Amino acid sequence: MEMPIDEARLVQDLVRFGAIASISADPHHGEDVHSSAQTVAEAFRELGMKAKVVSAQGGLPAVIGRREGPEGAPTVLLYAHHDVQPVGDRSLWSSDPFTVTARSGRLYGRGTADDKGAIAVHLEALRCLGPDLPVTIAILIEGEEEVGSPTLSALLSEHLDQLDADVVLAPDSVNIQTMHPSLTVSLRGLLNVIVTVQTSQHQVHSGLYGGAVPDAIGALVRILASMSDDVGGVVIEGLMGAWTGASGQSESDIRRQSGLLDGVELIGRGTLGERVWDGPAITITGIDAPPAAGAANVLSPRARAAVSVRLTPEQDPSDALKALEAHVRSHTPWGADVTLEVTASGAGWRAEKETPGVERAHRSLTEAFGNASVAVGVGGGIPFIAALVEALPAVDVVVTAIQDPQSHAHAPDESVALSALVAATRAEMNFLAALGSDAAIASRTETSCP
Repeated sequence: MEMPIDEARLVQDLVRFGAIASISADPHHGEDVHSSAQTVAEAFRELGMKAKVVSAQGGLPAVIGRREGPEGAPTVLLYAHHDVQPVGDRSLWSSDPFTVTARSGRLYGRGTADDKGAIAVHLEALRCLGPDLPVTIAILIEGEEEVGSPTLSALLSEHLDQLDADVVLAPDSVNIQTMHPSLTVSLRGLLNVIVTVQTSQHQVHSGLYGGAVPDAIGALVRILASMSDDVGGVVIEGLMGAWTGASGQSESDIRRQSGLLDGVELIGRGTLGERVWDGPAITITGIDAPPAAGAANVLSPRARAAVSVRLTPEQDPSDALKALEAHVRSHTPWGADVTLEVTASGAGWRAEKETPGVERAHRSLTEAFGNASVAVGVGGGIPFIAALVEALPAVDVVVTAIQDPQSHAHAPDESVALSALVAATRAEMNFLAALGSDAAIASRTETSCP
């Protein structure tokens, strides 16, 4: 028998998951990532699911599980990830990033929106559906999504018997507004690299050698600047460009949501949808060099930068890496030594057509959120989707969301609206029930046919 959604219980789940600093990119938090996996597995075991912690090829831990539904019912794989991004400068947070804090209808903390809130939604939806599930449920709660899911394909291969499904439900995208739901139909790929430049063996006096000896920071800046043109368009030969003509959000929405300063222009070419959903993008996410404050008058022998490349949904990340390497080497000045290290990589995905699962999801989301669900592209990536489609080509992919433009995922003061968590739980319950009802109707029809 279906039970009502318990908001307090939903928040309690998020509080206990959010308290663990499961930062997959930081080896110092390796124990936290393992603790997070164990905590999530125990939460699903409390519901009677046979959940266990697994890993592949020495990768970070994931949680998998399965619970059988009625005979002949479809299998739905519920996906989320329990790892989170680093918190950055803690002084920019209004509250402790690992203490989930409620303010004005939103829950603040690292991972609340991306993606521990989705784990809480899965748990509450299953609780509310009760012991007699309408479909067979499989779960995959990944532990290395935020570093590009490097061992995911191997994990899927090793545990495909547990994870085999007809439909995958992945609430790891972004709604267009807080209570305006969306279904994601395309995702960009990802290639993160560290570019390191070295020009000499040690520091030297800039007054004695400046003007003759190159400095590594100057060389690095030239390399980074060569990756885009004067309007910010990517100019790396071999990176695929956008072609869909998707319109995307308005310029005013993007300016408001991003906090862009007055007078600062948007960059890139093509429609806004092509720029942020479909096309390649280059972002310099970090630079290692002496800080400006107190900098000595010396030539830096070594500098490096973190470069994040967003790829079109169809681009092979290995081909993109070859293109990036060729570009960097051909634009490295003064014979400087340059190396590239890949830190994250993942393929994109584009839905080929609107499937029955997507149609059902649109109806469930519209009913639960009270506003019509819309199809969108998303500039971020979910490596799991491409890997799963490769392992299960016939799987019906449904990518939903709990976060919104106010969530500030990956940034300080990440948050999720409690109303969105409740609505997403309702939508998931309705979606699973509808899939089970469809299967039951089909089974009765087949049985009654002469």
